[in-house]
Amino acid sequence: MDKPRSIGLYIKMLNHMMTAHMDTHLKQFNLTFSQMELLHLLKHYGGTVQQKVIEETYGIKHTSVIGILKRMEKKGFLTVSVDPGDRRCRIVMLTDKTLEFFEEAERTREEMELTLTNTLSSEERTALIRLLQKLYQNLSTGKDDVNDKKTDEIGT
Repeated sequence: MDKPRSIGLYIKMLNHMMTAHMDTHLKQFNLTFSQMELLHLLKHYGGTVQQKVIEETYGIKHTSVIGILKRMEKKGFLTVSVDPGDRRCRIVMLTDKTLEFFEEAERTREEMELTLTNTLSSEERTALIRLLQKLYQNLSTGKDDVNDKKTDEIGT
């Protein structure tokens, strides 16, 4: 690239390239990259998480998360139930169907990250993650539902 570009444009271009690549690979599982990221979050929490954690992690409204979860539950990737310990809360769990293919899909996700960062040192990768977190915090601090308009991407 011969012309300097803005940080936002680079982030947008990277997001577009990663999403297109992952969506193509995940099509065989009837999943999108955004949905895979949600499943990855659940796996990170041992396969079970309160719905509130999803809302807070992605910065999206309760009603939007419900729609996303219903679509993914219909596809058989997760189940949603009332928390027996607190009936006000909902528990989201990975299904056996998800666990069967998760290893391959996760490997593809990790390969994408390695391709993205293979020219960075360990220190540079750590610094990049820290800087991206700061950028995200700068945009999300004090904003209600900063990502809510984008939630349809997760649910499709």
